[in-house]
Amino acid sequence: MANAENTSQNDGEVTVKTDAQPRQKAGNTVNPQEFATEGWASRLTIFVVAFLVIECITGLWIFLAPFSIAAQTQVILHTLIGLILLVPYFYYQIRHFLVWYRQKFTAGMVLGYILMVMVMVCLVSGVVVTWQAIYGLKLSKTWDMVHLVTGITSTVTIVLHLAMAFLRRRPAIRRVPEFAMALRRFALEGFAYVGVSFAIVIMVAVSWPTQQIEMPLPEGYTLPSYLQQFDEYRGSPFAPTYARTESGTLINPDVLSNSESCGTAGCHDQILAEWQPSAHRFSAINPPFQQVQKNFAKDRSPADTRYCAGCHDPISLFAGAKDIQNMDLSAPGMQEGTSCVVCHSISSVDQRGNADYVLTPPQKYIWEASEGSKKFLSDFLIRAYPRQHLADYDRNLLRTPEFCGTCHKQFIPEALNRFGLSPGQNQYDEWRKSHWHVDEPNKDLSCRDCHMRLVYNSNDPGQGEDGDVRRSVSDGSHRHHGTIATNLFMPAVLKLPHWETQYELTREWIQGRTEISEIKDLWPSGPVASVHINSPEEVETGVEVSLMVLVKNRKAGHNLTTGPLDFMRSWIHLRIADVKGNTIAEWGDIDPETRSINDIPGRTHEIGNARDEGTLVLEGLPLDSEGNPLLKHELWKKAGGKGQRVIFPGYTDKQTYRFKVPPSTEGPITVTADLNFRRYRQEFLELVLPTLEEESGVYQPTITKNSVSREIAVVVD
Repeated sequence: MANAENTSQNDGEVTVKTDAQPRQKAGNTVNPQEFATEGWASRLTIFVVAFLVIECITGLWIFLAPFSIAAQTQVILHTLIGLILLVPYFYYQIRHFLVWYRQKFTAGMVLGYILMVMVMVCLVSGVVVTWQAIYGLKLSKTWDMVHLVTGITSTVTIVLHLAMAFLRRRPAIRRVPEFAMALRRFALEGFAYVGVSFAIVIMVAVSWPTQQIEMPLPEGYTLPSYLQQFDEYRGSPFAPTYARTESGTLINPDVLSNSESCGTAGCHDQILAEWQPSAHRFSAINPPFQQVQKNFAKDRSPADTRYCAGCHDPISLFAGAKDIQNMDLSAPGMQEGTSCVVCHSISSVDQRGNADYVLTPPQKYIWEASEGSKKFLSDFLIRAYPRQHLADYDRNLLRTPEFCGTCHKQFIPEALNRFGLSPGQNQYDEWRKSHWHVDEPNKDLSCRDCHMRLVYNSNDPGQGEDGDVRRSVSDGSHRHHGTIATNLFMPAVLKLPHWETQYELTREWIQGRTEISEIKDLWPSGPVASVHINSPEEVETGVEVSLMVLVKNRKAGHNLTTGPLDFMRSWIHLRIADVKGNTIAEWGDIDPETRSINDIPGRTHEIGNARDEGTLVLEGLPLDSEGNPLLKHELWKKAGGKGQRVIFPGYTDKQTYRFKVPPSTEGPITVTADLNFRRYRQEFLELVLPTLEEESGVYQPTITKNSVSREIAVVVD
């Protein structure tokens, strides 16, 4: 430090050098105490030491103290002081070294060299991490660790160095007034720098407007009285869904929305683009959902629609918008459906389903999700001080099938249908009981393995994963957040951003053309469901022929078909044609006028037909407590069902078809079986949204999952 001294004897003369005012005096003797006094009083020394102390204190605060506005202010102050200190410190340090590097080698000198190296490395690494926080995607772990270690080492070393320098000159305090005054000046001005800095921190922390996270129930908020009769719902403001917040209070919708900000910082832009056309994103604005919700609210009450909102519209649910004040079922955040923050804020789940999860809202950074310079500062804070961001959003729970199962397992409770528990769609238990789920982690395939394939060469800062099977921290990948499944119709109807990409990925998925390299040794290639035709090698004209079509669920981790069976459909379209292409017999064609599935041309398919009548259709029909069919997805009334036909993973279903070959038919005849898929039963669309296709200009596509053909020789009788 500046109060150290260096003396050398030259022909009886003493040469004294100080870093405060380097000099040589020939023919004069300088009192070492005079030098010490000048060193402690040097304004450059006071400035550099005070700012180093501020850096040490703010650095320790950032490292040890919990996340808060004060801690974020410390990050900003730490960065600014570090940048301000760069030039003065290096100027001071160079002068200090050039003056004193020839002094007698002592313990104090060793400590000084250590301090010099640590501070210089700390400042350089600080510049690097600052640059990364401003212009990069994330901090380098190596540079961040270097900055942390050298910062802590510098903190300890500077305290020891100052203490040794003070103790060395302590006896002179009483006998040299100028020295005592220099020490007081050093202390007072140094404390002034430090005090002003932290006064600023305190003022900012106290006066900064905090974002309201939790909100009380608004006046007139409805809690249906009948729900209080059930222990599982009593007292919950979100019933009849099981979804709830950690505190049991409403949540400011601004806290759970603004997903766009996740990509506009240049951090998660790939993931945002994948999520934007996904079913999770449009879960609340989906036109069929919106209309069903309106019907639900009209038939019961807006408050009852909370049953659906836990999965479809959680931001509105937790904002208290599913009530009489919002008859149009709209609220801030509804356009985002299941937003980035909602999914990543789920802190615990239960396997019973019906959105049985607990949401713990994140702690927001200063100006998070704002625009312009405010957003620049917020993005900088998240990258420079990512601890809370990771704690809020990077939860191991997200990597479990139970996380998906909380919404992908549904039942209608007695409180809703006024009858008794009735099971609904349940992809979680279907998977759990299937051959895809095994105890050996390397052979177990779960939801994310198939529906959230890895995206290689990712530029996402969260790329790589050490806690996931078949992953590593250096794999350069992230999981695809489009959650590709079977819904390709709505992204096209809504014209969501990147819907064309989502449409094509979904079509490839339905057709079984998707290849997932990381699970190719476990998940077979080819169609999701295969079709096979059992028929005789030859047939006689005029004689009834019987053939069988078999469908095997090869790749789906759950039933085929799964989901809301009252409107999803997979079916066999079987056509038999002569050598000229003329149709001899046909089952499962699409009626050109009604666009419904026909059992035979001109006869609409009836749900629940036998395995030797009509065509094979994977489906189901819900019924109310009086046995009436529910054709408009009125699941709040569901008490039972009929005609459910699905194929469990690895299993096969079959259908028998009978026909006669007309006389004089030229052979061979060709039998073609297509396994087709549609997201919505056409009757449902006609009843609920009759103008949707015409107004959007998008007509529901029919996607062929698998197609096989077979030639049969014809023997003329």
